[in-house]
Amino acid sequence: MFLTINLNQDRSPISNYISNTLLSEIDTTLKKWEKVLLYLNKRWAYSSLICEDCQHLFECPNCDISLAVHNTPEHLRCHICNNAYNIPINCNKCMGTRLKSIGIGTQKIEEILKKYYTDKIIYRFDSDAMKNISSKKAALWELENADIIIGTKMITTGFNFQRIWCIWVLLIEWELSYPSYDAEEKAYTNLRQLIGRWNRKTQKTNIILQTFIPKNSLIQRLTSANFKDFLWETLTERKEYLYPPFTQMITLEYRHKDSKKTLSFTQKLENTLKKHDKKNLYIFLRGSSTFKKNNSHHATLIVKWENIRELLWNIEKTIISESGLSVIFH
Repeated sequence: MFLTINLNQDRSPISNYISNTLLSEIDTTLKKWEKVLLYLNKRWAYSSLICEDCQHLFECPNCDISLAVHNTPEHLRCHICNNAYNIPINCNKCMGTRLKSIGIGTQKIEEILKKYYTDKIIYRFDSDAMKNISSKKAALWELENADIIIGTKMITTGFNFQRIWCIWVLLIEWELSYPSYDAEEKAYTNLRQLIGRWNRKTQKTNIILQTFIPKNSLIQRLTSANFKDFLWETLTERKEYLYPPFTQMITLEYRHKDSKKTLSFTQKLENTLKKHDKKNLYIFLRGSSTFKKNNSHHATLIVKWENIRELLWNIEKTIISESGLSVIFH
């Protein structure tokens, strides 16, 4: 179903994230007057940590997602529960010492390729291209005329293109780095959408994946054509970590222009919910501080329990009266 390229063994002189095989395939495709799509579901770059010896991807022990590498100061952080960890010296799986931080965004890929393919039309399709109606119209023209398209998840739905000869997923491990318990399922869906988007046409589109950890169990599971095994293993993990459908889960997000009020309200809400001493009730505040979005300060609570609606009845008045409080069901 997929061809996988090992970036540890196949690196081009222009970037560690672009293989010689990729450059060769681009050249071959362009000579046929066909298009190339480079898919990287990340506009900006932040890094994940991997072990080069056993191909282990470092994950949060509480949330089953990959940890992000932060540099100031150096540490690993989970973007769900916000727990921070020291960057290890050894791999916790094989005790190897060859640990590597990996990460790149679509903007950097565009910059690299424009220097290499100076006579080709290279178009980066992400949220910057779709800010308003005029930019959407320009985006459609650019997509039709581009030789090389660099796209994020936006490219996987709602667009049908002619002459796409091959699709490259530049760094498949990035699909697993999102702060969500269902990151692996979303990655599987994204790959399926990529395949289905272009294989509707008469020609067969090649799907090629680049990765630093081709033997990683998550990568192998993702790229397997055996959907039943993938589903069974995923459900087993969800049961172990008490994620839907084995429990119910919501995010309570509160926003206010005053950061202190935001945090204070959320902490009070957390304490109120914790008074209901229920079996298998999990409530935790995501992070110890607020984050700013659209000039408002936000804080979120993650709540997991077998009957969320029963729990919400206890804070019904708060939900109705507080316009800044949102309830998101998962």
